[in-house]
Amino acid sequence: MKCTAAMVTGLSTSSEFHLAPMQCYTNQPLRKLYSFLSPTSIKWTEMEKVDDLLPNIDQALRKRLDGEEHEHNLILQLGSNDEIKLGDCVRIASCLYPNLKEINLNCGCPAIDTGGAPSYGASLMKDASLTAKLVESMVSASDIDISVKCRIGVFDTAEDVVAMNSKQYEYLHNYISSIQHSGAKHVILHARSAILSLSPVKNRIVPQLDYEIVQQIAKDFDGKVKITLNGGINSLDELKAIQTNDNSNISSYMSGRWCLRRPLDLAGIERTLSYNGIVPDVKSAIEKYIDYALANQNRFTMSELCLPLYLVVSQLQQDYENGVDDSLLSWRDIETLYDTIEDGLVMHLSTGKVKKSSSINFKKLANSFGPLCGKKVVSKWKRNRSEL
Repeated sequence: MKCTAAMVTGLSTSSEFHLAPMQCYTNQPLRKLYSFLSPTSIKWTEMEKVDDLLPNIDQALRKRLDGEEHEHNLILQLGSNDEIKLGDCVRIASCLYPNLKEINLNCGCPAIDTGGAPSYGASLMKDASLTAKLVESMVSASDIDISVKCRIGVFDTAEDVVAMNSKQYEYLHNYISSIQHSGAKHVILHARSAILSLSPVKNRIVPQLDYEIVQQIAKDFDGKVKITLNGGINSLDELKAIQTNDNSNISSYMSGRWCLRRPLDLAGIERTLSYNGIVPDVKSAIEKYIDYALANQNRFTMSELCLPLYLVVSQLQQDYENGVDDSLLSWRDIETLYDTIEDGLVMHLSTGKVKKSSSINFKKLANSFGPLCGKKVVSKWKRNRSEL
């Protein structure tokens, strides 16, 4: 039985920016910070393995998405290679969360530990017929738009990788065509191939970026299916350059690691991709997030609530030490944000565990998360951020 979605009024596709799902990061608190900084950007869940949601899919989804029932700019990403289980999950999800912008099938993740090879994720790109059946089961279970996130190619080992040729392009074109004919409305296409035997880190290095392939696919399908370009966008300047040089039918853009390294850049993204040219007030966004964290201490761990603030502090520290981008934040803005975050930690979240500094000291401010979340946790945050 199909569950009917509510009508959703969204932005023009030409103004969409997608925040890629990132394992161990993309939870509700981070999405909330993103929403305060960029209300119009499209947020994603982490990839949820359907087998992990079973047998009580409704309870599992509520645990992950409780409070986001009215969120229109949210995409639920699922991982599965079982059309029956996947269809059941989509049906229940669309009933519980009818305002979801899309429900997405992950066909792009190459890592075993996050649901990739050899069961699903990017390995599904090797089986167009199975992918089509999975999409059909999702489409038949819901009126919410179904999308697929995949790569421009897939290889078993690094030794197998070859430059895109006509045969490979034909396979990619046919793969996306089968997705389209199965009812998917949107394909998020990563401009790197996936290498199933390599780690996520090496998959960001070994396969070469090829934006021209994504752009050619967008031209070939000519709006019959939305194409979002994903991969390798690491700054506002790069995003603007890609937009300026893109003469294809790319409908939107996606990035993940950039916005983890520099979450405040979302304010600039909002200005770049929105028609009204309004830049969100960053200080107000941070204040709203601190209020949110205080109000949700019983729902989330302190580590979950503090990680988004730690990412902000890390960006501010980098800009303060290396020079600021005056188009986004001035020196005074950074100092004001320092005071705002320090006050939030000292006066509210820490309950006396953190002491206020007499001067601006970002290293000390970053270390202030230790008494709240544990020194080992903060050390892991620092290490993980350095690998983004």
